[in-house]
Amino acid sequence: MPGYSANAAPPPAAKIAYRAEEAATLLSISRTAVFGLIRSGELPAIRIGGRRRIPHTSIEDYVTRQLGAETRA
Repeated sequence: MPGYSANAAPPPAAKIAYRAEEAATLLSISRTAVFGLIRSGELPAIRIGGRRRIPHTSIEDYVTRQLGAETRA
């Protein structure tokens, strides 16, 4: 592989689920806004061990829906 030595560790795998704070950073909104979107059902989340996690696909789907709403407006 170009740029990697034979002894180098492979790059980390992409996250498949994010904490609310991480999702907020990705979406450039507040943590409170993320929880509001979760409560309203606009941003589906899952519970893992009592903690909420937002799947990467939920974030992508939310952004896609927002882009669609922008083009219809």
